[in-house]
Amino acid sequence: MRNYILLLSLLTLLNTLNALGQTSEQDTTKGFRNDDNIGGASVGRVLELDNEPYTFEYRYQTRYMKGWFDWKNSLNQKYGLQLGINYTSVYMRSSEVINDNNDKNTAGGIFDIQLGWNIVNRKKGQNRGVLSVKLSDRHPYGGLTAPMFHGIFESGYYGLTATSFHNYSFRILEFNYQQTFFENRLGFVIGKIDLPNYFNFHGIAIPAQHFLGYGSSVTSTGNWGNAGLGALVMVRPSPKLYIGFSMIDVYGDLFEDGDFFDLGRNWENGDFMHMAEIGYVPTYEERYFKRISLMAWKSSSYISAGGSEIGSGEGLAFSSHWFFKERFAPYFKFGISNGAGENAFAKKDIQVGHGLRFKRFDMLGTSFSWAEPNIPDSDNQMTFEVFYRLNISAHLEFTADYQYIKNPTLNPAVNSLSYFGFRGRIKL
Repeated sequence: MRNYILLLSLLTLLNTLNALGQTSEQDTTKGFRNDDNIGGASVGRVLELDNEPYTFEYRYQTRYMKGWFDWKNSLNQKYGLQLGINYTSVYMRSSEVINDNNDKNTAGGIFDIQLGWNIVNRKKGQNRGVLSVKLSDRHPYGGLTAPMFHGIFESGYYGLTATSFHNYSFRILEFNYQQTFFENRLGFVIGKIDLPNYFNFHGIAIPAQHFLGYGSSVTSTGNWGNAGLGALVMVRPSPKLYIGFSMIDVYGDLFEDGDFFDLGRNWENGDFMHMAEIGYVPTYEERYFKRISLMAWKSSSYISAGGSEIGSGEGLAFSSHWFFKERFAPYFKFGISNGAGENAFAKKDIQVGHGLRFKRFDMLGTSFSWAEPNIPDSDNQMTFEVFYRLNISAHLEFTADYQYIKNPTLNPAVNSLSYFGFRGRIKL
């Protein structure tokens, strides 16, 4: 696996060096179509983003691997098979740690292979049925704590320092079938599902490309489990209104080493996370860029894999984002809950942020969050994050990231701490 990742990195580097100094032109990529009813960061949406035709300027064009992308497009044209491969790496260092035994450094990587196979109504082009598969390997470097959990175990930040930069062996992370009806007015997804891809989503919340910190993505009041067995239904009763319902294994994949396909274990006992969301979008085509939504959720009580009794959680969360003039992407979110659940961090939170896109598709992001932790007698925790993403080419990008945490819940000995980070991403 690691040798393959190295090869992937070298091919993309050669691609960029080959293009060095040449004038950027519009890419010949035809693009992949995605008919997610109202999804946010699903397999289909990421494939669409990573393979969309370019109407903006990158610094360098991509000619060296044109044959690879032509082959991918031919698979899509002939068989309805969409393929995407990407590798994302991050390094971060905190200014403080809980004690002298902790490490200020963290680093890790994400290797993803994503597939979408249009097996129903491919030639018709409407009311399509798509099988989506995401294979993933997530790993820390050099025996360090995984970047996702560095705050909890090392610095004392009560949250996820680098969302999604987990630690688990190569596995099927998502495996589900999506079917739409009535010209995308109704749709369902069933199988192994990751709920944050569909609910409480805002347009600059993909950790591989935008904000890293949890305080800049989904609400920290929610009991967000791992991907697991479930189903969701989305319906658009009018062109501007959508309603979604879902139920999924309350905890999901246990990420046990070597377990290639885990749907979760709680669904066998009828223990689910239930979600409902109602939202407004100006048009179906703008569903990823302009959205206002309100989500309600409830999670069952259950016994965790470690034998602990987990209480029932419930809450509400509001989310809004609005991309306009091809440059500005502000968002605002808040949530409230009883603070219960194995993966909940707060009883109340507020998030506000903005993304500014530049001519060459670079982005500057800023965000602020306030949270009332679900740990008794804790001060309110506040975070500030800023990132700048530099796009070298359509398939290679680098990001500098800074996070400031006020009143880190798990490290009351300090008033604040900071993270300096660097992220690189390759997509093929």
